[in-house]
Formats: sequence, structure tokens, C-alpha cells
Amino acid sequence: RHAVWIREDEGVLMDWRLMRNQLVGQLRSVRMIGVIVISCMLVAVQYLTTYRASYVIPSSESTLLRDVMLFSQYGTGGGMYLLLLPFLSALLGGSVVSLERHAGRLPMVVIREGRGRFVTTAMSSGFVLGGVGGIMPMIANLSIAAMRNPHLNFIDGVSADARGRVYSSKYILISSDSWIYPLYEFNQVLCILCVVLLIFVIAGLFSTVAVGVSFFMQRKYTEVLVPFVLSLVWWMLPSLTGGKIPDQWSHVIFLDFAPGADHSVRWQNYVGIVLSTALLLALSTVLACVERYRDAL
Repeated sequence: RHAVWIREDEGVLMDWRLMRNQLVGQLRSVRMIGVIVISCMLVAVQYLTTYRASYVIPSSESTLLRDVMLFSQYGTGGGMYLLLLPFLSALLGGSVVSLERHAGRLPMVVIREGRGRFVTTAMSSGFVLGGVGGIMPMIANLSIAAMRNPHLNFIDGVSADARGRVYSSKYILISSDSWIYPLYEFNQVLCILCVVLLIFVIAGLFSTVAVGVSFFMQRKYTEVLVPFVLSLVWWMLPSLTGGKIPDQWSHVIFLDFAPGADHSVRWQNYVGIVLSTALLLALSTVLACVERYRDAL
């Protein structure tokens, strides 16, 4: 057996050949087709609810971002996308262990690779696959929007004059009160890349939680639903706690960055990004460590 290994002290961390097989297998699977289909449906919803709605959208400088979820304040595709993000990531990347188990190969793979190396490889594969599944709707939306309107002009996000009077007929893409507006104003391409990377990381971590859960759940497909349920609970915590937890701590809010927010709470979006990433990473790490040292425990 010829495998490329990374070593730490005396232990082998990961088998790249096994990871490659897991990645290729899932990217060629029916689940990938499902992710693509859902992505196309979300893009269709975004276009239909933007241009077939009863309201009239003001004209503006030409830019492809007018038609892109999360960047545009119009359309309902973005909200649906953020709610489904944990599900999409877990659908593609959360079942790398479960599929081995239900195919009857898991005991043999664990014995051959060693429990520690298998856990690390599975979590890494799940992260990459989950990230791909998570950004697929955004990539599809950006691609279609670029073909329809290959321009990227800057649109000022100031919605009121110095006296506080709102510009009623002005088109606002990303509000100047949005947490991401300074980056959008600085460089639009960099802004798009950072957004895609942020979605990739959040989605990848949701997927690693699904992989971690699958170590301990025997029922088929359960791991796909767990991140979705956890994200819904986290999203509803502000109302469940009477507002003690800010809305901006949920990815459903801080990734919907086109609308602005009051300056006094805008910084909570940054807290939400750090906190969500840290909590998902911590939960995944705990699940992986428990599985890795299960025999010793």
C-alpha cells in the first residue's frame, strides 16, 4: 500500500489517498446532483421573487451583484439559501463515515487505517465536501449573473443625506451601514472572494459536525439533519432568550449582509462570525477526540 502520510510525533495524522477517494466518490455521487439541483432552484427563486414581484426596483449602475443572493436586498432566494446552508453542506460532506458503515466497509477501513488516522481523514474530507456543497448556490448565482450582466460597477450605499432624509428613489445594493460595506467599497472582487471563503468555512464546519455525529449514530441519514436542526435552534435563541443573545450571532443574519444595521450593534456581526466558527470547530473537535480515543475510554 502506497499512501502519502503526514506525521506528528509517532502518529500518522491523515491518509491522502483515502481522502482523495472520499472526495471523488462524493463529487460523483447522486448527492452532488441533489446539491446542484437545489442550487439551481434557489437561483430561480431569487430571480423570480426579484423581477416578478409587485414592487419596482430603481435603476442603478450596471453590476452583476444586483442579481446575486446575499448581495442584493431584493428576492427571497438569499434567506432560503442561508436556512438550507447547513443541510447542503451535510448532504454532500456529512456522510463519509455513514456511507462506509452502511456499505459494510467501516470496520475493515478502521482496522487498516487506524482509528486516529481514519477520524482525521474523514473530518478533513467532510470539511472540504461541506464547503463545496455550501458555496455551490453562490457559485451558480455568480456565474449566471456574470453571463447576464458582465459588469461590476460600484454602487454607493448611503441611503440618506446629511439631514437624515432617505433617498426614496435611490437603488441601494449593500447599505453603508452593513458590516461588509467597507470591504465592498475598498475592492469588490476581494469582497466577493472573502464572502465565498467565509461561506465555505462555515459550511465546511457544519459538515464536520455532521461527520462527528455520524460516529455515534447508527440510523441512516440522521447526521444530515443534525446541523440543520442545530442552526435553527441557534437562530431562534434570541427570541427564546428574550433578546439576551443578539440576532447577529447566527449565520442566517451575519451572512445576509446587504441590509444595514444600527451602528451600535453592527459590531455584533463580527462577534457572530468568530463565535459561530469557534463553536462549530470546538464541537467538531470534541466529537472527533471522543471517537479517536474511544477504545482508551
